[in-house]
Amino acid sequence: MPILKRRDRIVVFRLSQDEYEGLKAACAERGAASISSFARAELLTSLERDRLSGVYRQLSKLEISVQRIAQILETITAKESG
Repeated sequence: MPILKRRDRIVVFRLSQDEYEGLKAACAERGAASISSFARAELLTSLERDRLSGVYRQLSKLEISVQRIAQILETITAKESG
């Protein structure tokens, strides 16, 4: 049985009536139990996506560096054997 973390922090923000109606509609479409649970899940998913996006950017830079090193090594190897 998983141990649930106590949720004891509150975040408050205001919405226009149109924004609120859109939020309610999104909750209904996705079958969320409540606006609170929907908003929490969407926010945390967005934060995780942002964090992963940063990791993917770093991996991409690392991949480019490794490719450059491989090209340099190929050049050196070709000169030594030729």
